[in-house]
Amino acid sequence: MALPPTPDPSAFMREMLGQWEQMTNQLGGEMMKSGEFARVVQGASTAQMKAQAAAHQMMDKALAAANMPSRSEVEDLSARLRGVEETVGRIEALLMAQAGIKPPERPKPKRTRKPPAKA
Repeated sequence: MALPPTPDPSAFMREMLGQWEQMTNQLGGEMMKSGEFARVVQGASTAQMKAQAAAHQMMDKALAAANMPSRSEVEDLSARLRGVEETVGRIEALLMAQAGIKPPERPKPKRTRKPPAKA
């Protein structure tokens, strides 16, 4: 007499998981097709953007109250400073050229890598 095969509990769980995934995918697909879902997603996105803008405004107000620059102000100052440095460099080069002074040599990087030897 042959014994009946014992049921495999993992096969039962895989079957249940497969059915659950299939039903969830079907329900999610139907839900995403509806206009209501698109409106909810759009509303959530709009709310997130408004919250982010409000947080930026609050941070700007807090920084202004502490007499500290905001990130955008620091970036503006950095760009202006870069422009001033470039202008000073050009003026310095012109003055050196007029005075006949050779600009100082800037150290070049050391070339320690050698090309592969040819056979």
